Amino acid sequence: MTRQKRSALRQQEIADAAIAVIGEQGLAAVTHKMVADRAGVSLAATTYYFETKGDIVAEASSQLLHHYAGSLGRFAERRRAGAAVDFRTFAVRILANVAGGHRFETLAWCEIMLDAARRDATRRLARSWFDRVHDLWLDLAALLGVADGEQVARSGLDLCIGLFFVILPLALDEPEATALPFAGLRERPGSDAAPPVRIAPRKGRKAAETRRRVLDAAIDIMAAEGPGGITYRAVADRAGLTRAAPTYHFPTIEGLIGEVQVELFERTKARYREGLAGLDRAALDEDQLVRRTAAILRREASEFGLLGLADLAIRLEAARHPAFRPIIRAHIEDQNRAWLRILRQLDPQGAAPAGAMALQALCIGKLIRIVATGGRRTDLDCIREELAYDIGTILSGTHWTGC
Repeated sequence: MTRQKRSALRQQEIADAAIAVIGEQGLAAVTHKMVADRAGVSLAATTYYFETKGDIVAEASSQLLHHYAGSLGRFAERRRAGAAVDFRTFAVRILANVAGGHRFETLAWCEIMLDAARRDATRRLARSWFDRVHDLWLDLAALLGVADGEQVARSGLDLCIGLFFVILPLALDEPEATALPFAGLRERPGSDAAPPVRIAPRKGRKAAETRRRVLDAAIDIMAAEGPGGITYRAVADRAGLTRAAPTYHFPTIEGLIGEVQVELFERTKARYREGLAGLDRAALDEDQLVRRTAAILRREASEFGLLGLADLAIRLEAARHPAFRPIIRAHIEDQNRAWLRILRQLDPQGAAPAGAMALQALCIGKLIRIVATGGRRTDLDCIREELAYDIGTILSGTHWTGC
């Protein structure tokens, strides 16, 4: 083996180790030493090839794109060879991979995309990734002879990304994951799903005020750094409180993050209700739903992007820590019921859970794409047109998923 080939192989080994660490422990856990230990190489080797942590993350992102592009290429070759595959088959394969053998790689990719909203260097990676992958989806749609290829490619990419944030936190198996675009999420009533465990607030006005300051500080840190940045010391310093104050109200960091998740969800619901204020639900039509949803999503992306992604960051924590799953599942099911109520107002007979799940996932996917790439004007301007396609085809039963 030549020296050049050995060097390329070593860099790939380090990048693969970084992907594993990010997927298993989160981006905040990445250090040169941890990656070196995982790769089975010396610390000097990682610093030789990658001067900074950002360089390691960039190479990990490049490797993920390479693997993903290779997967799309192999699928396209099967189609050219005469295999009976279609766009739905392609989407099912992606979701099956996320629930199965590519779970940690997908977690790593999600971590990198959420980090892109916070850092310019990672944002450049996100832009390159989304632009390249959209082109690949568009090429595949053309190869498969899909009508409205541009709209279907964009819808497919956004939907799959949104579903990652359902499959991963709920630890869905392959049959459950691949059913999501076509049957929706099966709710688990009664004993099948334990109710979310909440931390009872301390009594008294002063205690309530301190608790609020702790939560606000934790939310700020979550938005700026992700869950890995939340420590008692960091929260106390951000809130201007003693080091003991956060532990008095939240005995565990896990409990504090759980309460942050509940608070973030309630704030998001309040903003959505505000966005729908004044809307005559009885007279709701398709065009009104598209316009209001587009306005809400634009506002979420441009004004509250980091807060929205903070909520999604906790979903990734749930993928690693089952204690968060009851809270996440309750929120996902709540959103599904809200979307289903809206769809049934417009189509009392035809609206189905799959449509509600699709719209929730599409909004998540669009939010991630837009915020991770820096809120590009072209993306913001296309939101209404994209939603018009998705909502229109879901209501007419002609969406590419069949929902």
